[in-house]
Amino acid sequence: MSDVEHPAVVAYDGSAEARAAIEAAVGLFGRRPLIVVSVWEPGLAQAMAPLRDPTGMGYMAATPGESAAIDELQREHAVGAAEEGARLARDLGATAEGLSVADAADIAETLAAIADEHDASALVIGSRGLGKVKSSVFGSTSRELLRRTNRPVLVVRAPE
Repeated sequence: MSDVEHPAVVAYDGSAEARAAIEAAVGLFGRRPLIVVSVWEPGLAQAMAPLRDPTGMGYMAATPGESAAIDELQREHAVGAAEEGARLARDLGATAEGLSVADAADIAETLAAIADEHDASALVIGSRGLGKVKSSVFGSTSRELLRRTNRPVLVVRAPE
């Protein structure tokens, strides 16, 4: 397989940082096909239930019907985001396809698995620049991705 046949995987969620990642990927990997991936997290409504609000009151767990509805909304958003990102890449001159996928473990692991499955030449991800404190609380997908893959990873900041 020639190098041009190895796609680049680009994470896309519709944010300014993700748009910058698409633009960078097209500029750097324009001859390679791009796989624009949007990951959604099933079960997020249930996972959020144990969180506490500032008053110390616990949030009510979502009913199974509410959880299913939230999951479906997230899936629909991911499908739309993946197609939007692929359309943006095509508008910039790249060959691109959108891929929405449910998160199997965490976003970084899911992206790394997709890159492995497609024998990607690189992964491209936008960075929100959360800083040391916020990234330690919320995690950093880009940092975790660097830990989980041996493939080149391009982390792109959006212009300010």
